[in-house]
Amino acid sequence: MIVILWILEIIVGILLVISVLLQVRGGDAGAFFGGTQSVFGPRGPTTILEKMTYGLIGAFFIITLLISKLSSSERITPTQEIPSAPSPEEVLPEPTTK
Repeated sequence: MIVILWILEIIVGILLVISVLLQVRGGDAGAFFGGTQSVFGPRGPTTILEKMTYGLIGAFFIITLLISKLSSSERITPTQEIPSAPSPEEVLPEPTTK
């Protein structure tokens, strides 16, 4: 199940990169720093490519959460014993007196 989610995550990630690269904006860098034109333009995000990008973002987020939830069972549980560190007496040599 988790392998299928990883493959789907890679596919959605590649499609997300492609959809972002295909978008052509008329605005310049000033739109990001408080210019007169807003980031999404005067009408807002209306093209099918922008809607597809938002859908891919949502799918990527949900798949990432599912992968995280399913792989959390492989982590150390609180009932498992964690090896303790050796005591200083075991590590340090005996002091020698002259």
